[in-house]
Amino acid sequence: MPTRNSQYDAQVGFAHRRSLGQYWTDPAVAAFMVSWVAGSGKRGIHDPAFGLGAFYDALPSPARFRFTATEVDPIVARFWQRNAPDAVDLAVTDYLLSWGRQADNVVCNPPYMRFQHFKNRDVVQKEFYRRTGVRLSGYTNVASVFLLKSLEELAPSGRLAYVMPLEFLNTGYGSVVKQRLIDGGHLAGIIRLECEKEVFPEVTTSVGIVLYDAASVHRTVRFFNVSTLHELNGVLSNAPHTSIPFKSLDPKAKWLHLFKRSGNKAPRTDMVPIGRYGRFHRGIATGANEFFALTPTRIGELGMSASDYKPCITRSAHVQRAVFDENDFVALTQRDKATFLFSPGNRPSVAAQRYIDFGQRRGFDQRYLTASRKPWFRTENRVPAPILVGVFSRGGYKVVRNRAPVVSLTCFHGFQPNALGLHHIDRLFLYLMSDVGRQIVALSSRQYGDALEKFEPNDLNTALAPNPTWFALLDRGDVASAMAHVRDESMLPQELGARFEALMVSKGNERDFGVPTASRRLPL
Repeated sequence: MPTRNSQYDAQVGFAHRRSLGQYWTDPAVAAFMVSWVAGSGKRGIHDPAFGLGAFYDALPSPARFRFTATEVDPIVARFWQRNAPDAVDLAVTDYLLSWGRQADNVVCNPPYMRFQHFKNRDVVQKEFYRRTGVRLSGYTNVASVFLLKSLEELAPSGRLAYVMPLEFLNTGYGSVVKQRLIDGGHLAGIIRLECEKEVFPEVTTSVGIVLYDAASVHRTVRFFNVSTLHELNGVLSNAPHTSIPFKSLDPKAKWLHLFKRSGNKAPRTDMVPIGRYGRFHRGIATGANEFFALTPTRIGELGMSASDYKPCITRSAHVQRAVFDENDFVALTQRDKATFLFSPGNRPSVAAQRYIDFGQRRGFDQRYLTASRKPWFRTENRVPAPILVGVFSRGGYKVVRNRAPVVSLTCFHGFQPNALGLHHIDRLFLYLMSDVGRQIVALSSRQYGDALEKFEPNDLNTALAPNPTWFALLDRGDVASAMAHVRDESMLPQELGARFEALMVSKGNERDFGVPTASRRLPL
């Protein structure tokens, strides 16, 4: 028999749901969250994003509770009202613009979408600042805005349970959210649902449940991992994966690694941000790779001159070795791969102008990025980066020592060293290649569903690396020998890998390297 969810999906289609960030709550998740907030002893429960009523359905006895809800989408609200057996106190309005209602308890699976795509973004930002004094970043996701508003309106003795995409734990905009969560010591715990595909099969994101108890003051924040929904009911009675004192949690630091099973090792405290040696920048964003990425054959057909294009890595898969040089690039061109970026100067050749006219006829000039550029066909100016790190990865990021005069598209972030970084460029590359380096740098990644990890440039800039004094201990001859080995084998020599292992020490012994543990905020 069709469910209410499947009937609605068939009626409106996935495109409508995606435009509003509608992803349905699993009944087991809804039951757990409702049960937890009901433990406050208060009868009122508010759902800010009602959808098809998963939390109302999870009430053990609806008559015992005062259940209220808001829903911005009139289509899903009318569907509920026509197809559900019970009447609910449901306000069809924009929750983010409806202020002034205090809630005994809150349960919510908020919309999952970027704030940039939210139709009332500018109005919401202004109203949010007027009400709270908080300026919302344009990169904030809508779920985080919902959470911040619900925390403002939660009763002093109420409880809150939110389904959240956990990327906010590792992002810059998330620092505002984390600060609000730890103020006062009311954050009871965060549960990471490692079974995210079971919970939300339609999206790729890391998923968790935030539990906040305004009536209780805790000394630590508990971080739990749940691998199956069956484990959810008893999770809070088990020992947490990690328990971190509030005073040790830095809202500006990345928290996702606190769910990782990292054993009893931690990075040395005398390590420094990679930004000490230079900066990572994203690759060139064309807005229309199918137009801008050209093969040698295509360039010949168009009759372009050398000033109309530049050598470029257009796909991560084109780089198969850890050291990429001119011979590798030539081999790609001989296989007629898309190895050139259309990049005419101020005076395009006649052939380039014909290609520009072709692009306009095909509408490439009206794409999201190209429409904002003047002229639309002029791409960003980048110089070749000596180190490239892959943006997305599963099971370990790709790092490349680039020795070819080529730029890269957004499949890679490129590292531009300062004077200090130029001196240590091969040492830094070897560190990024090492198992220990990968383990430490991965602490700064953004984790999504299906074991997908992503880096933004600043995630890499703030990741930890050995300090210059430690790097200087690596002899030039040893570094040169290791680079030759990596060039031939695309892997680190075993003896050098063992040297890098000294960067991880037993937890509790970090103070041996400069900073007393008691004075640290995690992670340093």
